[in-house]
Amino acid sequence: MNGMAVQDETTKADGLHSGSIRQYSTDSARWNVHYYSTVATPSLRAWYGNRKGDKIILYSEQPSPQGNPGFYRLTFSDFCNEGYNWVGEWVDKSESFSYPTWKIFCKKKKV
Repeated sequence: MNGMAVQDETTKADGLHSGSIRQYSTDSARWNVHYYSTVATPSLRAWYGNRKGDKIILYSEQPSPQGNPGFYRLTFSDFCNEGYNWVGEWVDKSESFSYPTWKIFCKKKKV
């Protein structure tokens, strides 16, 4: 995609797959991310955001399990030639509280 997008893919031991496509939009100057998985859904969830310092931070509106307003935030960091790291977490609207649900350490696939 001419350097304007990144795709990642997971393969799990149970045979299920998931991944995402992160595409940079020059029109809006932000990243748009769409997640997909083996389980078919009628529409793909999307996150939106931008680079902040040496990180890329993306948001998707999502209430907490208790119904509190907030976002699901994805933070990509530690970019290097070998890969990058990312964390997914729920945050309240003020971002004063966060609840991480995963941390992923991505390594570039050797071709």
